Amino acid sequence: MSSPNPDRRSIERRLDAVERAISEDEPIDRTERVDELESRIAELEAAVEALRGYVGSVRSVNEDVERRADRALRKAEALERTVGAGRQAREDAPTTDADDEDEKPLLERLRP
Repeated sequence: MSSPNPDRRSIERRLDAVERAISEDEPIDRTERVDELESRIAELEAAVEALRGYVGSVRSVNEDVERRADRALRKAEALERTVGAGRQAREDAPTTDADDEDEKPLLERLRP
């Protein structure tokens, strides 16, 4: 005996599935199911849009914070160079009595 044609087996399986679906006690209300799925899809799309908005705003805040941090770093580095240059200039300058006067406490400098 030869084996049945593979296409015939596939058709028989499909036919059995159709017969089972038709013979169920409670028929499936396809429109109700489609409406439910469409509602869930709409909710998921809304949630995805909300998440995209949130991520976009987080990115914007991160970029702003990064710009501010870069600006603060540049200012700190410039200040460090200025202070370092001023300190070096004071160390290189010859000592005078005026310099000694600046090192005295303020009250002593103001007394006659």
